[in-house]
Amino acid sequence: YDRPQAGRLREFHQFGIEALGVEGPNVDAEIILLAVQVLQELGLKDLKLKINSVGCPNCRPGHRDKLQAFFKPNLGEMCEMCKSRYDRNPLRLLNCQNKRCQELGVGAPSLEECLCDECKAHFNGLKELLTAAGIEYEIDHNLVRGLDYYTKTAFEIQYSPLGAQSAVCGGGRYDGLVKEISGDDGRPGIGFAMGAERFLLEAEAQGIPFEKPDYTKIYLAGMSDNAKDVVAKLCYDLRLNGVGCEQDLMGRSFRSQLKYAGKSGIPYL
Repeated sequence: YDRPQAGRLREFHQFGIEALGVEGPNVDAEIILLAVQVLQELGLKDLKLKINSVGCPNCRPGHRDKLQAFFKPNLGEMCEMCKSRYDRNPLRLLNCQNKRCQELGVGAPSLEECLCDECKAHFNGLKELLTAAGIEYEIDHNLVRGLDYYTKTAFEIQYSPLGAQSAVCGGGRYDGLVKEISGDDGRPGIGFAMGAERFLLEAEAQGIPFEKPDYTKIYLAGMSDNAKDVVAKLCYDLRLNGVGCEQDLMGRSFRSQLKYAGKSGIPYL
């Protein structure tokens, strides 16, 4: 019941994109560019793209050992959450929000230093594609994913004025997810999710206006009960032809229907 951080709500909605069955950095770049384009076309500015590689099951164990060796001397000063993550998931030590833990994490071994040849080539390919597209990005070694099925690319698009919860879009490659669920060899995948409420908070902060779409064009008012069938059929036919319309479902009198139609802003009666 504590007070949520700015940009984090108890209920939220998200939308996103998934691409399954394709390997290689080309689709990673396409997914990231799509996310950037969506936010730009919606009018958001001052966005920062951050990328990282979280490696794969072949190169992560070496990084895990280096992280544990790095943090072990100061483990007693870290928060209780980080102490529990030390053995369970030391990669998550890199993105702790505790200020003291962040200070102790300065200079920690990055996963990029431990990448296998395949992951290194993938990450280099992604950087080359983003640069070729003219997209500015920042490599953030603290941008990690806590679940083992994530592999290689991880990215976020952030709007820093939101504070600790600054990411409006986050995504990554999850080549191990289908295999973990189904038990077969699975298929590669990459995608992202955008928080609808967080986007609206950013839009409000940047003063971006959004007009309510004017879908309803016609209000059909019935003068008597005998008109209900005709009104209902006409409503149905109009909607089939792409014309938004509204009819009375509340049992209003004809006068009340006219009054409601006038207040609703619907252009035709």
